[in-house]
Amino acid sequence: MIIYALIVRTKDGMALSATTDFNDEVNKSIKESKRYVKLLAKKASTLPDRCTLYLSLHSVHFISALGVTYLALCDSSYPTVLAFSFLSELMRDFITKYETVRINMARRPYSFIEFDNFIHKTRQRYNKPQSLTTRVNLAELSEEMKLRAPHLLNIADIEPVKNGYRSYNIPQPAVGPPPRLEPLSWFATFVVSQACILSALGIYRSLKALSESSLEEYDGPSPFHGFIFLLESCLRIFQVFLILQQSRYRLPLSWTSLALLAVCAWLVWELRDEWQCSVFLASAVLCHVAVSRRRIRIKLPDYNV
Repeated sequence: MIIYALIVRTKDGMALSATTDFNDEVNKSIKESKRYVKLLAKKASTLPDRCTLYLSLHSVHFISALGVTYLALCDSSYPTVLAFSFLSELMRDFITKYETVRINMARRPYSFIEFDNFIHKTRQRYNKPQSLTTRVNLAELSEEMKLRAPHLLNIADIEPVKNGYRSYNIPQPAVGPPPRLEPLSWFATFVVSQACILSALGIYRSLKALSESSLEEYDGPSPFHGFIFLLESCLRIFQVFLILQQSRYRLPLSWTSLALLAVCAWLVWELRDEWQCSVFLASAVLCHVAVSRRRIRIKLPDYNV
C-alpha cells in the first residue's frame, strides 16, 4: 500500500503539500523510512527526474517535473508501476491547479496543504488495486517502465558518511532516451548555414596562408595567420556542434568559444576590411545566441493512466 505522499519544491526541498492523515509515531520503521523521504526531498535537484530507493520494509519513489518533486513511501511489496502511476496522477492535477509562478513565490512550508484532499482520495484508490482495473492499463504501464526504468538509488547515495558527505553527482539512468533539445528554429538554421560557409572560407584561406613563406611576404598572410584562420574555423564548427547537440556545459563552452573567436578576429584584423570583420564577428555572436536560445525539450513523464 501507499503509506505517505509528499510534494516539495525541487530547487530547495521546501514542502508544498503532504499526506495529513499519517502518524509515524505508531510504527518506528515507518518513521525511519519517512526520514529517507525527507532526505530525498532535499537532494531532489541533484538526482535524476525518476528514482526509486528500496529500504528493508519500504520503498520510496519520486518524480520531478517543472520544478516540483512528488514522493511516495510504499510497502516494499507494492508494485512499482502503480506507485509511479500514482505520482503521475498527483503531478498532473497539481500543475493544473497551481501556476509555476505561485509555486516559486511560496515562502512558507505547506502553502498548498489543501491539496491533501486530492492526495487522500487518490491514495485510497491506489490502495485498492482492484478498483483501478478499469482506469489503469497495467500492460501499457509495465511496458513504459521497461523502456524508461527509474534510476535505482542506494542508501549510501543520500546518507552522510563518516568523513563528510558523499558526492551527489549521480549519473543519469542509462535506460531510456537521453535529453533532447527543442526542434531547430529558422533562426538557428540560418546561423548554422552562415557559420558553415564562413568556416569553409576560413579553412581555404588558412591552407593558402600556410603555404606562404614568412620570409617572402611581410604584409600579406603568413603561416602564423594560417594557424589563426584554421583555429577560427574549428571554433566556428564547434559552435555549430553546440547548437545541434545537447551537452552538459553548452553555455559555458559557447561563451569560451565566443571569447576565443574575438581574440582570433583581433589577431587577423589587418587582413580584413571593416565589412568582413563585422560579418565574422556577427556570425560568432549569432551562434552564441542560437546556443542560448535552444533549450532542452521538456517532456513530462507519461504513464498512460
